[in-house]
Amino acid sequence: MTDFDEKGGWAATARINTALADLGNVVISGLYSTAGFGSIEQKVNERQKETIAQYDIATNIELGKLLPKGTGLKIPMHIDYSEKRSIPEYNPLNPDVLFKDDLNTYTTKHERDSIKAITVDITRRKNINFMNVRREKIGENKKNHFYDVENFDVTYAFSEIYHRNIDIEYDLKKTYKGGLGYNFTNNPKNVRPLSKVGFLTKYKALRLISDLNFYYAPKLLSFRTDMNREYSERMMRNKSTADIIIFPTYIKKWDWTRVYDFKYDLTQSIRIDFQANAAAYIDEPPGVIDKSSPTYQAYKDSIRKEILDFGTMNSYTQSIDISYNLPINKIPIFSFLSITTSYGGDYKWTASPKSIQDRVGNSIENANTKQINGSLNMTTLYNKIPYLKKLGTDNNQNPKGPPKKGQKDIKDKTPAKQSNTPEPDTAGVKKEGPPLWKLITDNALRILISLKNASITYNRGEGSAVPGFVYSPEILGNNWNKNAPGSAYVFGFQPSGPQDFEQWLSKDSVVNSAYMTKLNEALNVRATLEPFNDFRIEITGNRTYTENHQEYYTFDQINNKFKSSAPMNTGSFSISFLTWNTAFFKDTKENKSQVFEKLKEYRSEIAYRLANQNPNWNKTVTDSTGFPKGYGPTSQEVLIPAFIAAYTGKNPGSVNMATFPKIPMPNWRITYTGLSKIAFFKKYLKSINIAHAYRSTYNIGGFTSNILYEEEDGFSAKMNAINNYMSKYDIAQVSIMEQFSPLIDVDMTWNNSLMTKIEIKKTRNLSLSFVNNQLTETSSNEFIVGLGYRFKDVSFTVKPVGGGKKTKLKSDLNVKVDFSIKSNKTILRRIDEDVDQISAGQKVLSINTSAEYMVNQRFNIRLFFDKVINNPFMSSQFPNSTTNGGISLRFTLAQ
Repeated sequence: MTDFDEKGGWAATARINTALADLGNVVISGLYSTAGFGSIEQKVNERQKETIAQYDIATNIELGKLLPKGTGLKIPMHIDYSEKRSIPEYNPLNPDVLFKDDLNTYTTKHERDSIKAITVDITRRKNINFMNVRREKIGENKKNHFYDVENFDVTYAFSEIYHRNIDIEYDLKKTYKGGLGYNFTNNPKNVRPLSKVGFLTKYKALRLISDLNFYYAPKLLSFRTDMNREYSERMMRNKSTADIIIFPTYIKKWDWTRVYDFKYDLTQSIRIDFQANAAAYIDEPPGVIDKSSPTYQAYKDSIRKEILDFGTMNSYTQSIDISYNLPINKIPIFSFLSITTSYGGDYKWTASPKSIQDRVGNSIENANTKQINGSLNMTTLYNKIPYLKKLGTDNNQNPKGPPKKGQKDIKDKTPAKQSNTPEPDTAGVKKEGPPLWKLITDNALRILISLKNASITYNRGEGSAVPGFVYSPEILGNNWNKNAPGSAYVFGFQPSGPQDFEQWLSKDSVVNSAYMTKLNEALNVRATLEPFNDFRIEITGNRTYTENHQEYYTFDQINNKFKSSAPMNTGSFSISFLTWNTAFFKDTKENKSQVFEKLKEYRSEIAYRLANQNPNWNKTVTDSTGFPKGYGPTSQEVLIPAFIAAYTGKNPGSVNMATFPKIPMPNWRITYTGLSKIAFFKKYLKSINIAHAYRSTYNIGGFTSNILYEEEDGFSAKMNAINNYMSKYDIAQVSIMEQFSPLIDVDMTWNNSLMTKIEIKKTRNLSLSFVNNQLTETSSNEFIVGLGYRFKDVSFTVKPVGGGKKTKLKSDLNVKVDFSIKSNKTILRRIDEDVDQISAGQKVLSINTSAEYMVNQRFNIRLFFDKVINNPFMSSQFPNSTTNGGISLRFTLAQ
């Protein structure tokens, strides 16, 4: 051998596409390629080493077109058939010999055909399907009925793949798919039985009664069932000379899914949406399907029984959603109020593997979500009182000055009548304004009616998961013979505990999954106030709480009863907070914080408050610390209230002692855009916007129930190793995040198109860790000044380098300059030691400048210069700076 065989091959393809008018189409395609064929980039050893012949026939026909037009039947049919043969260039069993040379060694045609049948790789595909066979309505105005045949659709599909080669004697895979669907969409009439009762419709106060309505039929009924059966049979070829018994392998799979959908609007305000999904399978007997076998009748009987029993259930899910818009706004006095409630319930049943199902049972879980949304449109309420309506209207009107000289008052549209009566001389007479009491009253009322709208949203979600459930679902997911797990549970209602399921749970000792519950609550409050024109205050408050519970509920074989073990609760908490009172305290040169010092000072008073509340305290005081026994200086129960009292600026004697506060505090955002309407500012400014925002949250990232906690008379009764009463929950850390974003922000656009921005930001993050009794305080202060100016119609001429016609460019030049001073500092403060140490931080000065010129819509030129200077607070770090500058050219190629 001296070189590769570089003999090439060839390939050809053909395709015929025939349209059969509007009946459908037929597509015939073929492919033939010989050994040695390959693409240009392929190497010699990567080229094709076999001769491939392939043909495909596919047709799509609408059989409904062959029927009379009045039938309205739609029968789309698809049929395709394909075969691919791959003839090797070399004998697969002796790769050094050409296949055609090996065939010439056989004398009879029968022998050569036998060798070809073994070595030629053949794949055949057959498909036929009828998708969405249905009857369409004839006539546009035909009314829908639930019994109409047009509500049904049928689907059937069959496919077969046959494959054989040198390794596989045969591989046959058949797939059967069938489906039946029903979909009834209705537009039922709304019935108002009291709408024509005269005295009810005459008075608005009785509108709640006169508008009573209902729908007598559902809005949607939908059902679909699909079967998907797969049967595979494979026989491996014996390529050895030995007598080896090889049996075929079989794979059988028969899935059956059912989907239900039901929508019913009971009234215009009450809506119900129900969905259910059942996934089952037909449990076929093992072995080959052979009609000549004596066991074939038993096989058919087994399949028939499975189908009549609706298969073996694998999983079942259902959900129900109910929404109700309370018609309280139909009562005139409450027309400003709207309330929406909703309930969502979910249920899921999941089967365990069939081999262990009798022992471990199955698992069930459910969940529900209850939500209430309330909103108040206070303007609607104020307008019910004429005087308040007038005040609100006057407040929203722009004040108009007296008419200028030579200009008539536009309100005085009637011509003045001439009169011989001389007008009284009013010179020197002072015009009397409204009385002082009226001014005070009107302004006070304007403040009271500054609340324009408010909303409140409350969500509560609950759920549970139960292992070891021994029964299977029936209609609506419930086993009605045993009432297991009960109609309330399948619609999302929560049990009181695992004991509610005792009679339905497996008693086998192999059940080791936990019974679990979950709870989450979210409260969001929002209000908008407008005390006067262009002054807007947005107030928000929120609270979120999550808790997950788990315990093991197993059967005690010795005592012959179920018992609970290892209960555990985990969760998280967050609430909007108010720490404004301590936001502007500054540290000393030694990095000491007077707020943190107050935290340490408040511990003693908080500890005695807690001790006096606990009836289990024995009135003992620890001599070394002076704290009551059970509530030491590092107790979690002491530190959390002291932390809250110190950083909210409250008295430790009256601060709320709850670890999880109930009432969210207000956060806000204030904007004012009215200064540009004042004459003095209007001379110089087109617009001026002032903004301020405050946000603070108190967070417990995670808490875990203390399994050693003991309680008597509602209070902790057991102490830990350092003689502190154990907390019900172990909390690793609590934190407060405070943001003034911005503290103040002033955006101004001057009459000469100069844009000016001044912004101050301030943040503070406090993390109190109970692992090492340390407070980590991270603060940031930033001052930003920005300038921008747009030079209109800047033009210049561009002359080509090689000569030619000059081009004149004309566009706007945007120039921006931003200057920022930012200080970041992280300080570690030890509670049990007098340590206040900076762990990270730096002062950052940055300047960003740019000039941008748009040559045209596709070409942009930008000059920029950026510099950032970092001065770290840590002596172990070095000052550094970064400078970027240059020119950027941006081309846009998209259309």
